[in-house]
Amino acid sequence: MDKSSDNAKQIELQVTQTDKSLHQQMGVSPKGPLPSGAYMRNTVIGYKVIKEWADEVNAWVLARVVQKNGETVKEQSSYTRTLVGAASADGDWKLSGTATTRAHQDVENKSAPKMVAPGDAAFNDAGWTAIREAS
Repeated sequence: MDKSSDNAKQIELQVTQTDKSLHQQMGVSPKGPLPSGAYMRNTVIGYKVIKEWADEVNAWVLARVVQKNGETVKEQSSYTRTLVGAASADGDWKLSGTATTRAHQDVENKSAPKMVAPGDAAFNDAGWTAIREAS
């Protein structure tokens, strides 16, 4: 969905900036390899629906980010929230730039939900719904 060349260029630019920032955080050259034992994991742990229609959903997505900058470096964790829009296409749900733009318009001048860990009372107060791992 949203496969225009402008959208593809925007995504490529964002990926390049994210990669460059990650390399800087880990203290290495943007064109070089990451340090041995370095990694970053991003795990979605919750969501908060903003608006939903039969063929579109706009929501905040809450994720826990775990980063380790090398074998001997202590692991760090933090939370991030991202605004996304998804649309139904050909019987499947797909991320959509158009729906995400609409989501940004829907939350304009509104506060983003607080980033809180599941299990904390403030998690529910912020309106998040936890995503449970399959057993």
